[in-house]
Amino acid sequence: MTSSLLVSTQRRDRKILFVAIAIYAALSAWMAMASPYFLEADGITHFLARRFALDQPLHFVSVWSRPLCVAMYCIPAKFGGLIATRLMSLGLVVITAMLTIASARRLGLRRPVWAGLFLLTQPLLFAHSFSELTEVPFALLLGSIFYCYQRRWYGPMAALVAIAPLGRPEGFGLLLAAAVALVLHRRYAWLLVLPLGILAWDWAGWHVFGGPKDYAWWQWLGHNWPYSPESVYGHGRITAFIQILPAVIGPIGFGFAVFGTAAMLRHGPRPLGSVTRFFGSHRARCRALAWAVPLGVLGVHSMLWVMGKMASNGEPRYLLVAAPFWAILSAMGLERLTRRFGWRRPLLFVALNGLMPIAANFIYPVFPLGPQNDDRLAERVADWLGQNATLRVEYPRVFAWSPHLFFRLDVDKLNDRIAGQLTRTQAKVAPPGSLLVWDSVYSVFNSSEEYVVTQQMLHDAGWLPKKAFDIDVGLPSAHSIEIYISPQDRDGHSSAATQ
Repeated sequence: MTSSLLVSTQRRDRKILFVAIAIYAALSAWMAMASPYFLEADGITHFLARRFALDQPLHFVSVWSRPLCVAMYCIPAKFGGLIATRLMSLGLVVITAMLTIASARRLGLRRPVWAGLFLLTQPLLFAHSFSELTEVPFALLLGSIFYCYQRRWYGPMAALVAIAPLGRPEGFGLLLAAAVALVLHRRYAWLLVLPLGILAWDWAGWHVFGGPKDYAWWQWLGHNWPYSPESVYGHGRITAFIQILPAVIGPIGFGFAVFGTAAMLRHGPRPLGSVTRFFGSHRARCRALAWAVPLGVLGVHSMLWVMGKMASNGEPRYLLVAAPFWAILSAMGLERLTRRFGWRRPLLFVALNGLMPIAANFIYPVFPLGPQNDDRLAERVADWLGQNATLRVEYPRVFAWSPHLFFRLDVDKLNDRIAGQLTRTQAKVAPPGSLLVWDSVYSVFNSSEEYVVTQQMLHDAGWLPKKAFDIDVGLPSAHSIEIYISPQDRDGHSSAATQ
């Protein structure tokens, strides 16, 4: 392709990109407003943490809430509510697309816009463009780190890596990878930046929690790390994430990503004879990272799932943190095959990658997001509590785990005057004047053993059953909720349980 023809083609690609972004933004914003429910329960947890963060500093240091994501979303969540939070995610996806194009250009792709288009046609990423989860901001962070490395901006790269653990657990792996890169590049001074994020988190958490005297401030994170070594979710097959990849990056994009990975491997660094030989070409190193990062994410999460470690439950969304890299590999594959076979309208493949999920949604509607069993139960419990004002006066504090219920009640679970997250400690104490909402799913299955509360524990502590809720007849689940009251009211008098 001649230089003038290439420039003209790239200019046309940019016009197509702007149209694609406009369509993507319109569809995502529509889904954000038309979906009163959530993609996952974790989305509710993250939304509530951001909504109440400015009033409750504990959310800024909570491991569950992800401090980095709370800081990014707290303003729109507080003042704009759920819609503003979802539009924030949309904005981050658009920025990620532009950053992906910039990275593809530096990798030497002649049609770098294709990488941005493949990103915008990833089905699972679209679903998360109007969600409240952490994968979208972390994908932007990981893409930014890669771009800084491409530009040899080692200082900004180190600073971004330092805050990565505050966004998702994958950030701890990035710390190790960045440390190795800085040593091999002989940028030793920037190694001092890498632990600053964790140290700041330790210091802030220790002070927000009142300066516990039984351990030093720099040990705070270790003492408050909630993940159980053995996952209560069990384990799965080693091929689980590989099998779900076509749904993550699109069926057409997946095929091109496989070919793109092969192309990257073929033209990447040769087997190492020496460190000097490896560092002969910076572009070759970057191309190696373009496939090593997503395959590393795939491999690590596959191993965690098959071994049942780190609270992994085989969620496909884990792979979204590498979304920019999947898109680059897809674009590389399409570019190589277009050159080989002389395809005249290669962008039809990109369009097909986006249209297939839309067609699937017409056959099996998923969007806009409708109510699930959890939502129906939470609505029934919230309505019942609203109709029993006298009970709420006598038992003003609600202990629960279900994030759906906290959302319906619009309360902060860390506001200990009116609410509390159900834990084994609280269940055993049975604080006077408390109402407990036990959930057959969220109270039994959790990443941390502290949040696993059985009904036997409640009975042993003296909690009194008050009301039971089951799902409507015909719904395919055994999900249920039961309300308990503490055995004493606020004046210390015994309370009778009635149905």
